[in-house]
Amino acid sequence: MKIKSLLLGSAAALFAVSGASAADAIVAAEPEPVEYVRVCDAFGAGYFYIPGTETCLRISGYTRFRVFSDDDADSYYSLGKVELNWDAKEDTEWGVLHGHARIFGQRSTAPAYSVTPVVGGATTSTYAAAGNSVDIEHAYVAIGGLLAGYYDSTWITSTNGGASGYGAHGIYSLNYGYQVRNMIQYQLTGSNWFAAIAVEDDSNIASWNPDVVGRIGGVIGGITIFGVAGYDATASEWGAKIGLNMDVGAGGNLRLQGYYASGANSYAANMSAGVVLPAAGPAATFTPEWAVLASYEQQLTPEFAANIKGEWLGNLYTAGNVQ
Repeated sequence: MKIKSLLLGSAAALFAVSGASAADAIVAAEPEPVEYVRVCDAFGAGYFYIPGTETCLRISGYTRFRVFSDDDADSYYSLGKVELNWDAKEDTEWGVLHGHARIFGQRSTAPAYSVTPVVGGATTSTYAAAGNSVDIEHAYVAIGGLLAGYYDSTWITSTNGGASGYGAHGIYSLNYGYQVRNMIQYQLTGSNWFAAIAVEDDSNIASWNPDVVGRIGGVIGGITIFGVAGYDATASEWGAKIGLNMDVGAGGNLRLQGYYASGANSYAANMSAGVVLPAAGPAATFTPEWAVLASYEQQLTPEFAANIKGEWLGNLYTAGNVQ
């Protein structure tokens, strides 16, 4: 009896100790599944799926640093710039839904050049302090052929226009009327042709009339040919241009553009504000009645290219007159 009681007591003690050990043991939690970022190849290189959605996102951009000489001030100035592009795309039953934004910031020591008229029609030149700037350069939504938002004027380009936009090669693209507008634009695209029509906000709050711009072009034998016309409702004037873009040999590209303007208006090869002409009075944007632009660029290596360009401007409209 004593032996039996001893065995039973030992078994009970062993069970109690074992039970306490089991209760105090640390149990590792099961790892939660992780959703890795997936590459989206439906819209080209650089896109990835936003986790948990079917929307593809691409983030791109660049940084730039430039140094300029300034003969007027007998000095130099510099500019550092960073630009970020955000593109979100998703397939829908109405076509690709595309949201685009471009934001840039820069630090410049460049003087803000201004010209002030004085008695007798002469002018005085002054320089203002430089500094930092941040701005939204593009912000639009597009679906199918419809685009609405803040984008380069249809006078300059359309997203379906391929190589039919902008002026000369390089950073300094000469005078071709670059501008960014709030707009509603509709685009049509064929197998070898494209077209776009837009109403653009001209910032004239005293009128209900928007500007109207149309663009049409095509690709023939690898050569892009296009024509554009724009009506400036505020000035009641219009402008038109025709252009050509073609590849030449290995790594060469040629651009030719011709312009006509019925009077001073937004749709022409406008010269930048601040240009001073003899007896022209206050600095302003000068509109040439006629202009011809030519530019050639040669890609020397994948990293380097060289270009040469020139432009002829004739019969400048200044304050309603032709100079």
